[in-house]
Amino acid sequence: MCKIRTKSEIVNETVQKCVKPLAEPLPSTLSKDLQSLVDSDKFGDVTILIDGHRFLAYKGILSARSVVFAAMFNHELLENLESCITIRDVEPEVFKQLLRYIYTDEVASLETIAQKLYTAADKYAITTLKSLCRNHILEKLNWETAAETLMLAEMHSDHVMKEQALEFLSGHET
Repeated sequence: MCKIRTKSEIVNETVQKCVKPLAEPLPSTLSKDLQSLVDSDKFGDVTILIDGHRFLAYKGILSARSVVFAAMFNHELLENLESCITIRDVEPEVFKQLLRYIYTDEVASLETIAQKLYTAADKYAITTLKSLCRNHILEKLNWETAAETLMLAEMHSDHVMKEQALEFLSGHET
């Protein structure tokens, strides 16, 4: 019988000194790459028309993120047959941000469009975007915006927003 002994510390130290450290993997560019689809007017299988603005998108991506879009494209609705949707109740800039969120899970800025984007997110049942907008609206809640926030909560049956607005108003009586 033969016994072999090693001193693992010596072997490990030697190996660590001989092996170059691994380079960090490159960061993901998925979000940026999908954003380029939103910004491009070259690719898509559905056209969305809003006040003279044309947005190209992919039905599969829209459907994966919104049950409302999925219903449009899965049934024999006019939108599915013609591959063209006209939207009349969402402003182009708001829809662009909605589309950006659908594709990238990011929003450029909520400062000026939070309430309108909240409404669009509710219309298209994009709950994560609705929640993001709600949080932004509630973070900015003040005496001047409380009544409008309460009305928005009522219109969209948002009990969380309504409760926060009422709590704010009850603590700030004049």
